[in-house]
Amino acid sequence: MVIVPDGVRALSFTRHAVGSMRELPVQRAVFTAACEAHGWSAGGSVCQIGRGLRAWWSVVRMVRSGAYDVVVVDTWERMSATEAGQLWVLSLLQRSGVRLLVARDGIDTGEPVGYGLVGALLDIWGREAVAR
Repeated sequence: MVIVPDGVRALSFTRHAVGSMRELPVQRAVFTAACEAHGWSAGGSVCQIGRGLRAWWSVVRMVRSGAYDVVVVDTWERMSATEAGQLWVLSLLQRSGVRLLVARDGIDTGEPVGYGLVGALLDIWGREAVAR
């Protein structure tokens, strides 16, 4: 683990199907590369196996406890298996003040453009939900 001057500690979030762990090394490599590129300290990992969103509650607790500063996920699709689940995760993280980096897409909610993009997605999602 590399200690960096600004002390940003990153947590990896990975997700894979039940019985299929072959994608985990790739997700972990993307996490490590993203941390190196940003000069962050690569820390632990939370893994969601199969469908569901329960692992995200652990992520929020870990970040809010001060153990980590940012959560890194490989792609949007790794947040959840469904679009509604992905938006739920984004909403949870935003409400909880958790910074997210979607590594392969280069979207960082700690930067104005990334924060604005997520806010716009959630605004559109909210308006669509009300319209239903």
